[in-house]
Amino acid sequence: MIITTARKPSPKTRIFCKHLGRFTGWKYVTRGKASLQEFADKSFLLVGEYKGNPGSFNFFFKEKCLLSIRANVSLDKDIGIGIEPVIQGNNSLALDLGKVTGLRTGTGEKSKRIIMVDDNIEFTSDGESYIKLKVLEVRGEDSV
Repeated sequence: MIITTARKPSPKTRIFCKHLGRFTGWKYVTRGKASLQEFADKSFLLVGEYKGNPGSFNFFFKEKCLLSIRANVSLDKDIGIGIEPVIQGNNSLALDLGKVTGLRTGTGEKSKRIIMVDDNIEFTSDGESYIKLKVLEVRGEDSV
């Protein structure tokens, strides 16, 4: 999966996308003047902003937004590149994230890196929290 941003992202959003890319193993691509059509044949995450901070997460597949999440973001620590995380959570958002990202899901899955999904989304590695998303709103297609 590819992570990209709006055309002129704030430094905070760029840094956040780089951290998210390191945590998940996804590739961060600076969008610049590129249109979203250039990503049309790929799965990608478009990170939008609210008042200069990352605030929306839109997951696209074949030009269609399958899942949209609005959230407040807090970035606790820097993180290096590591193994692919596992999504854990017993709700529809956890299942939908697994479908649109291709990451493994399930409470029985073992990994050092975990994305915990409940009312919020927390990215942890070896039990330490790195990124927290306070979910404000979720929208998705019926096909997710």
